[in-house]
Amino acid sequence: MAEVSVRFAGERSEQAAAADAERFLTWPRLVAVGVFVLFAASVDLVKVQDDGAVYFDFLRRFFGVPTGGVAYQFGNAFWNAPFWLASQLVAVRGGFDHFQSGQVAVTVAANCAILVTLYLGWRILRELDLPRGGAILLLALFGTPLWFYGVLEPSYKHAADTLYATAAFWFLLRSSRDDAKRREYLAAGFCLALLLATRYANAGLVLGVLVTLWAVRLRAAARWIALATAVSAVAIFILPLLRHIPYASPPPNTYGLGSTDAPAAVAPPSQRTAAGVVQMNVYLPRTSFDPAAPFKMLFTVDRGVFLWTPLTFFATIGFVLLLRRDRFNRPFLLTLAGAAVGLLAIHTSWGGAWDGYGSFSNRFLTALFAVFLIGTAEFVRRTRRLGTALLTVCACFSLWVGLALFTGYYQESRFDSLDTVIRAYHRVTGPPISRFHRPPPYNSLQNFGRLFGDRFSHRWQLYWRLLS
Repeated sequence: MAEVSVRFAGERSEQAAAADAERFLTWPRLVAVGVFVLFAASVDLVKVQDDGAVYFDFLRRFFGVPTGGVAYQFGNAFWNAPFWLASQLVAVRGGFDHFQSGQVAVTVAANCAILVTLYLGWRILRELDLPRGGAILLLALFGTPLWFYGVLEPSYKHAADTLYATAAFWFLLRSSRDDAKRREYLAAGFCLALLLATRYANAGLVLGVLVTLWAVRLRAAARWIALATAVSAVAIFILPLLRHIPYASPPPNTYGLGSTDAPAAVAPPSQRTAAGVVQMNVYLPRTSFDPAAPFKMLFTVDRGVFLWTPLTFFATIGFVLLLRRDRFNRPFLLTLAGAAVGLLAIHTSWGGAWDGYGSFSNRFLTALFAVFLIGTAEFVRRTRRLGTALLTVCACFSLWVGLALFTGYYQESRFDSLDTVIRAYHRVTGPPISRFHRPPPYNSLQNFGRLFGDRFSHRWQLYWRLLS
């Protein structure tokens, strides 16, 4: 028996050594990264708009630009700041417009946040000894809301929010080990504090983490992480006061987005009311209590994440199966489950805003990417090719729905549900509303392909002009 134990321990150590020697940028994962970079470069929306204008105004005011920015869920500024500062240096050296350079910087920052998130997710999968090839990463990326908010809405906070959450989960995994170091506790606490500054609703996620750590008897980790979170939060939330930026809700004024790609928050008043300007509102969360909000966030055609991005449903099944199978990592997996439950539960207090006011899928659950990634890997491990094919269909469906929502359709509304988006492309009659709509008829797949193809070609023509 002793020989068997020694042999088993030796095999485990060899496997651990082999895993530690594995690199992220192998050819399959390098191809996956290349696919995402090509996609982002082709369809990125280089524009600060809606909620993103609030965060952008804060970032610019923090570094001395005279704006009316306020401190409101400003945590993504910590990730965007180096990119924005670099863009201002480029603007000075190259004679470019500072505002437009800043918009490009925010877009690049969101894209890079996704890449770093994929790397951290791969490290988590490696530590859990789960499949972690490039296909797994791409399936989880395009099968969740993350791709949409890192590429088509880069000025929002969700890309940075997901990065902070994934980093926190990585350090929580390290903190659950017997040989955990104090610096890993501190790093986890700092990431959780960034989450609090990015979305106030992340208090539910943080509370879920700490309660679960205590429940699974990782008491030292719970104490140190709670202390680190509190100290880091105080330091983070005091920074705006040091820069004389007041804490306040963003003004509920109408933001006009004109042809200049500039938010009305920083545009002259004459431009805000100019004819032909598209009107969009900054919606403030309504704090009505709704105990059914978590169910709606998961299962409804309005913005239910399981229906808009169906891969997340199968990934959740995979996560539960892994939780039952992997006893060694069960404390960490339970902590992730506690974080997810806490994030869902807290939205009962924002029952009037659970749908994200017209988001793709449910944007408030984007930060749970690591949970869905782990579940995707386990689902593929169990189902092999059949599961991979199923999840590929799910990811392609989500990609099409997101691009259709972004491209737009006739009489589009933020109140439209998933079935409305799908049925919009089955209509074959109606008045022509642009030069793209006669013929074929409006809201058709032909016009969707034409609009998207034009966007793709115009973007690469722009790159060619810049190079030449």
